[in-house]
Order: sequence, then structure tokens, then C-alpha cells
Amino acid sequence: MKGFQTKKLSTALLLPIIATVFSVLMALTIIDAAAEKLHLTGELSIEAEHILTITADAAEDAFWTYNEVSLNKIGETLANYQAVASIKMMDADNQLIFETSKRTKPYDNKYLYPSFTREIIRNNQKIGEIQLVFTTYYLNQAITTAIFLGFIRTLFIILIIVALIIFRSKNLSGSIDKIADGVKAFSEGDTETRIQVKDSHEIKNLADRINRLFEDILESRTKLTENYEELEKQEEALRMSEERYRYAVEGSNDAIWDWDLQNSEYYVSKRGLQMIGLMEQNSMSLESWMCFIHPQDRAHFENYLQGFYQNNSNFGQIEFRVIGSKGETRWLFCRGKGIFDQNNKLMRVSGFYTDITDRINAEEAINKLAYYDVLTGLPNRAMLFEHSNQLLAESEQAGKSGALLYIDLDNFKAINDTRGHAAGDHVLVGIAKELVEAIHYDTIARIAGDELIVINKDCTMMEASKLANEIMRIISNPRNIDGFEFIITCSIGITMFPEDGTDINKLLMNADSAMYHAKEQGKDQFKFFEQSANEMMVKKIELQYEIRRGIRDREFVLYYQPQIDFLTGLICGVEALVRWQHPTRGLLPPFEFIELAEESGLIVPLGEQILTEACRQSVIWENAGYKDLTMAVNFSAKQINKKDIVEVVFGILRKTGMRPELLDIEITESIAMENLENTLSIIKKIKNKGVKFSLDDFGTGYSSLNYLHKLPIDHLKIDKQFVQNMRPGSFEEVVIKATIEIAHSMNLVVVAEGIETEEQFEAILAYNGDRAQGYLFSKPVPAKELETLLNNDLKPIEGS
Repeated sequence: MKGFQTKKLSTALLLPIIATVFSVLMALTIIDAAAEKLHLTGELSIEAEHILTITADAAEDAFWTYNEVSLNKIGETLANYQAVASIKMMDADNQLIFETSKRTKPYDNKYLYPSFTREIIRNNQKIGEIQLVFTTYYLNQAITTAIFLGFIRTLFIILIIVALIIFRSKNLSGSIDKIADGVKAFSEGDTETRIQVKDSHEIKNLADRINRLFEDILESRTKLTENYEELEKQEEALRMSEERYRYAVEGSNDAIWDWDLQNSEYYVSKRGLQMIGLMEQNSMSLESWMCFIHPQDRAHFENYLQGFYQNNSNFGQIEFRVIGSKGETRWLFCRGKGIFDQNNKLMRVSGFYTDITDRINAEEAINKLAYYDVLTGLPNRAMLFEHSNQLLAESEQAGKSGALLYIDLDNFKAINDTRGHAAGDHVLVGIAKELVEAIHYDTIARIAGDELIVINKDCTMMEASKLANEIMRIISNPRNIDGFEFIITCSIGITMFPEDGTDINKLLMNADSAMYHAKEQGKDQFKFFEQSANEMMVKKIELQYEIRRGIRDREFVLYYQPQIDFLTGLICGVEALVRWQHPTRGLLPPFEFIELAEESGLIVPLGEQILTEACRQSVIWENAGYKDLTMAVNFSAKQINKKDIVEVVFGILRKTGMRPELLDIEITESIAMENLENTLSIIKKIKNKGVKFSLDDFGTGYSSLNYLHKLPIDHLKIDKQFVQNMRPGSFEEVVIKATIEIAHSMNLVVVAEGIETEEQFEAILAYNGDRAQGYLFSKPVPAKELETLLNNDLKPIEGS
């Protein structure tokens, strides 16, 4: 050790040199570990994206078909990856399909890496989502091992240096001083310095090793710089992604809400504040949000929130009303998802609000249309059937008798024919209003043009007679119509329940029979139903026989009413309408026989005969040069529900050679809803051939938007009652506008029936209707007369 006292490298400097070398080597080890961590973290991110890409490709079809078995297998395969800590798969509505989490030590929360999410998109539509969470446990183990080995390496090098100094201090002090100077210079920032020694093999190797350490440090610094720059790029990409998400939330028509139960904070996005008329800067708490909820819905909403605590499912939805800052009422649809911790404790609830006010208003208008007569405001047939079941049950439980009165105005057609339909409608409205105000009833409804039903669930035959007389007195009051006085009478059929039956259909049939009996006896009177003297049934049987003979002898003929394209004013199609060329009674309109044909089942062979003739006529016109003229044919309930109807339609198309795309089958709402599942199946099979379908008389039946969405129809026909009763600002005008808008949003062609005036035509044209049909253009005519209209190129109305 004496040599060290005479040299620059003294014993006093030995420890600082060793400390410096140790610090440099450990700094190298730590830098290497940091670089390795960044490297491994980057590889983990790349591996995660790679796994997500492969999984998304593999799971796309499974999400599209909602194949839970395939999705479970994919989830189980992902779980086999050592670095994967948890997996979640959710559908397009964020409902959980598959979830698994590993619970062992390597997968504790402190080791979890932020989750990676991939949305599954098909046809620009989100169909699912996959979330993966990775553990950094094994990454940390690798880094710890690297630091430990680096520490051992440093100690080993220090030991070597100390040994060399001790055993060769005299000869090596100069070289060690050079090494010390080089290490010091390098540590002070001189990255160009290198240690040059001319000494023994061991010292030179040490100097070379330190030089290599210098190179490694420089290389590690370069890698660290590159990794830092890459990390900055990733952070910038994340910032941009968050910015895009914020723009998406702010631009969405839906509002985002979040209830943080840990911090008792409630957040509603800008759009949610706008829904209740508040500005963006207004703060919101759950209590203040509850103040805007309609008082009648507040408890319902509170129960909805409590449901996240009580129900096993973490999804929930609700519809409720809010009252805006200006007093306006709006309907909101709310959907939320509960988020739980590992102990299944509810941490927060998040979701969205959608303003459904327009949809609710439209449905209420359609529902009103479904259950109430648009002219008189009375319940219609659908409401009668729903309400009557309850009335009949109450009467039966009370052990009391009740009466059903079937009222039919006598010779009402004369008013329509002489004074016009507007005058007739005025009379009907007046009679309905007077009856509602004057008589005692449990139900009063309008079920047809001039037919009313009155039900009294607690009524004897004597009281029913008094009620009938009172109704006849009210209806027979003189009425002034356009300066002319009319005396209107009525015929009433009365049936008692439960004596005559307990089923509304049977009671209506009984009362109808009694009413016809009253008409046969001279009208302006009432009759009670008599089971033993049911003359109407005899007449029906006779008429049924005549219909059967008429089908056999081909007495039924087709008339055709043109449909006009609103834009061109030209004929674009026709509707085939049946008439009966009766051998003794002459040409009969459909109302004389269709109802009985439907009731007896004869409508099936008659319908096939009508379809065959219509298809045959279409081919004749096609060959004559009248191209692309659609042929609309009405189908009855019994026809559409016939087991072999698909084969029948296809067989007629083959037999006649008609182009399927020109055939337009018309069904009513009530027919479609009678057996919805079967109807949908039949329509889809026939449409596969190219045949089109129309929903006829829209507005007189169920009129449900939900059902309308389900039916795969092509055309929507607005019932003529709406067109003929349409006035500026009227309910009919609102319904027609809404119907056209809804139909066009579903890519349906809208046909307006019953157009009789130029004003009606211009109004529907202004509402963007597609086709027009009515007496303004032509009544139903034989095929030859229609060809004359085609040859004359029916023009648009003057001024349209």
C-alpha cells in the first residue's frame, strides 16, 4: 500500500474511485432496466393490440350472429395468455356476454395495466366490444431480475478493481488513474472520452470493458431517448383520441350521464342540460336533476336507480317525463349500466338519455287513431272489443242482465248522395254528440259508416226498450242541412246478455240480425233478437249459395281504378276491384257480397279467381305496350292465412306469365295483425319472388308504429276517411303528415286513397305523397275503358 502514498492514486482516493465506478455501473444498470421496462411495456402494448386484432377478426361473425358459444370459446382461449388478467365481451348495447378475471397474486390490482378496448364494427355499425386487461407482474419480475444481475455484476467488477489495486497498486496506479480520470470525465458529460492504457492484459481488459460500458450507456441513452419520444407520441395519440371522444359526446343527439356513488357526484353532459332548457355552464346534482322529473314519474325514477343496488343485472332502462325550465314536458329514454368492484359493491352508474318526445307524440296520435273514430271521436270497433270484454265480465260477476243496441241510420246514403259526404259527416258528428250527452250508457262506439253500438251492463228488457225509444227520439229530431230540413230515422237491434250470449262477436251478430229484422219491418223501430225467428240467417244462406254459383259460373268481373304518380300525373298502376254481374240483380258492388264471402270461406276460391284474372289482364296490357303498370289486388284474412297460399300465388304467376314485380298484394292492418308471425312468414316467402305488398286502409286498424316497422311492406295506403275529412289544421292533416314522414323514413311508397277534389290532391302533393287514387281521376272502370285512359295519357290536375 506504500506505493499509493507516492502516487496520485492514494489510499484516500481509493474509496471515491470505487464509489464512482459503483455509481456509474449501477447507473448503467438502472438505465438498462428503465430502457428494458419501456421496451417490454411497448412490446406488451403491441402484443395487446395484436391479440385484440386477431380476436376481433375471429369474433366478428360470432358477434353478428350473437353466437354465445363461439364467444365463450374465444374468451376462454384469450384467458390462456399468461399476461391477460381479465376479459370482457359486450354486445352493441353494452350488455355483458362473457367475463372472466384471474384472481391469483400475479393478477392483483396493483399489477394491472390499463385496459385495451376494441369495438367490433360491421357495415359501419357497432356490433360488440372486447376489453382486455394485462398484468405487469411478469414484466416487473424481469426488470427486478435485470437490476439484481446488474448489481451482482457491479459488485463483481468492484471486487476485481479492488483486487487489482491491492495486488498491483505499484505498477497499475498510473493505469488506474487513467481509468479513474476517464470514468470521471465520462460521468461529467464528456461522452467522447475513452480510456487508453498500455498495461497488463487484465488492466487493458478492464479499460476495454469500461469503454464498452461507456458505449452501452450511450446506446441505452439513445434507446431511452427514442422510447421517450415514442411515449410522447402515444400520449399525443391518446390526447387526440380523448378529444375525438369529447367531440362525439358533445355532437351526439343523446346525453351522457354518470352517477359516482363514491364521491356522491352526478354528471350530465351538455346535451342533457339542453333537454331541460339549461345552459352548459349550469352545474347539476342528482337532487337538482330529480327536481326536473315529472312529479308522477319521480318515484318511478328513484326505484329505477335503487334497482341497480337490488338486481343482479347491471343494466336497466326506463322512460320518464321531465319538465323543462320553461314548463314544457318532454319524454326521455334512459339506459344505464352499473359498475361494481371486486366485492360486488356498486361503485357508479353510467348511461345515456335520449329525447323520445317526438316518438311518443307520434305513437299517441297513432294509438288514438287505432282506438277512436276520427270523425265522431267515439271509440271504434277495436276499442269496443277491448272494453266490452270487461263490461260483460263485470255484468256476469254481478249476476245482472245487460243490453247491446245496434243502431243503423235509415236511408243515410241519401244524404251523402244528395248533399255530399261533408253534410253526411256533419250529421254523424251531431248525432254522436247528442247521444253522448243525453243517454245513459257504459259504452258507445261507431263501428261502421252509419252504425253505432250502445252497451248498458245493468239493464232489463224494459229499460232497454226505453233506451231505444230515447235514442230514436234524439236521432229523429229535424236537422237543417244547407237550408234543407231532414228527418233522420234509425233501426235498432237489441240483444240481451247473458241471455243471448256472453261473447261480443255473438252479441253483435245477434243485434245485427235483430236490426235487419227491424229494417225489414219498415225501419224506424227497434227489435229484440229472437233466436227462433232469425230470418236474416236464411237470407245469408241463400246469398251464400248464389255466391258459390257465381264463382262456378264466373259471374264476378274486375273493374280497375288507376293510381296516379303525383310528380308526373300519369297512370303508374291500377287496383283491381271485384264486381258481381248477378243474373237477376244486375251489377253488385263489393259490400253486397264480400262480407258474407269472407264469413263463409268462399272468399278463398273467389280471391284465386280474382288474382288469376288480374294477372292475366296485366300480361295483356304488358304485351300491348303498357309497360311497368303495377296491378294491386286485395287479399282477405282467409286468403293470406291459407296454408298453400305461397304455392297458389306462384302457380298463378307461372300460369299467366305475369312479371312478379308488377303484382302488388294489398292487406289491411287487421289482417296483418290477426296472426302476425304467420303473416310475416308468408309475406317474406312471396316477396322473395319479387312481389310487392301494400298495407291498405292505414289508420283504421291497429296503427302501431312497432307493427308497421315489423311488416316488410313496400306501399302504405292512407285510408280515404283521412283524405276526405282533411282540413287545414285538422287532426286528419296532422295524421297524414306524420304518416307520410314515418313511411318515407322507412322507404315506403305512400298512396292516398279517396281523393275527390283538387284541394285534396294539392294538399297531399304538398305533403310529398307518392301516388293518388280516387274519383277525381277516375272511378273503377272495365279494362277497355282503362285502356282509353292510358291512351289519353291522363294528365295532372290543372294548376298542380
